[in-house]
Amino acid sequence: MPRVVSLVLLCSLVFYVTSDQIVQGALEKIFPYAAVAKVKTLTTNVNKQTVIAKAKTVVKNWIPTNWKAANAKVDAKNPLSKQAYAQKKALAFIDYRFSLKKYINYLYNQAVKTKYLTTPEANNMRTMFWAADAKALNNYTVTCQTFMVEAMTKIKKTPTIQDSVTDLTGKFAAANPKDYANLQWTL
Repeated sequence: MPRVVSLVLLCSLVFYVTSDQIVQGALEKIFPYAAVAKVKTLTTNVNKQTVIAKAKTVVKNWIPTNWKAANAKVDAKNPLSKQAYAQKKALAFIDYRFSLKKYINYLYNQAVKTKYLTTPEANNMRTMFWAADAKALNNYTVTCQTFMVEAMTKIKKTPTIQDSVTDLTGKFAAANPKDYANLQWTL
């Protein structure tokens, strides 16, 4: 029986670690002129990084030869057709993703610490958030809307989960202004 429990815990940990990853479609939006296979490789390599500087290095090293496929038809009106602009957006996206992980971990820890949510409830909320994030192709606005609708149907407490998240977001913003600013990333 202890082996089964250990296996279940290990599988849960693996799911959690992989659930907050960048999905391929997100980087395809930043690099619309790159070969899809190259973007897939980039996504995989960025997701392997646990330190922001290393993730940015992966992107910087990838861009010079891969940001635009040889046969790509470039729309000069699209700012992403400029290598420097695409790189700037990609690096800002990396900042956003690391800040988002920090923010979600902050919400999780505060919800458990204040006993607003039990650990299993907080785990469920975190899993729901990352699932919504993957479905939204890492679009923060869509992710938050989808998550909040689902969370409000599952958590019926006073104050509401929306009020609690709003309150904790304000506290996160005050304590982590740079990370909070990174959450406002847009393409």
